[in-house]
Parts: sequence; C-alpha cells; structure tokens
Amino acid sequence: MTLSELLVKIKEKSLSQEQLESYGDEMSALFSQMQLEMADLEKEEALFLDHCVGAEDKISVAESKIKWKATPKGQRLIVLKRYSVATKEMINSLKSRTFRLIK
Repeated sequence: MTLSELLVKIKEKSLSQEQLESYGDEMSALFSQMQLEMADLEKEEALFLDHCVGAEDKISVAESKIKWKATPKGQRLIVLKRYSVATKEMINSLKSRTFRLIK
C-alpha cells in the first residue's frame, strides 16, 4: 500500500484496534524504507559535493549544495525528508488512537 493510500484509510474515525495496529505496522515499514532510501541519497549527495568542490573549476560548498538540490535525486531527498516527518507524526497519531481504544 502506498503512503497516500494509507493516509486516506487512517483518516477514517471509526477504525478498530486491529486496523489501527495494522496501519501502524504498514506506516512503520514505509518509514523504514524512506530512511534507507534517504541514506543512499545522502551518500550520493556527499560524493556529488566532493566532486563539485574537488573539480578543477572549484565552486563553493553552498553552490554545490544548490546544484545538488536541483538534481532529480536532490529533489527526491527533499521530498523524502518531508514525507518521513509526516509519516512519523502519523505513526504517533495511530499509537495514540490505539491506546485510547485500549483504555
């Protein structure tokens, strides 16, 4: 299930404890995948910056970072960082809703 599909299902107010726990597990799995992809992209970013700063026509680190962010992989990293923050908040919300049902 995709993140957007999960977000739609999670919005439903009358989910059972079992559904909340299941969606929480799925969100946690997606969060883990995002973190792994972000790690790979951050490694690529480091190599990109090293290449730019170490090139013959040296450019500043700031300019290199701007160039990285303009690449498709840099754009993907930006999106993943925001998605991971939102996903973490949704996981916390699911936990809170689950605990309310238990009480």
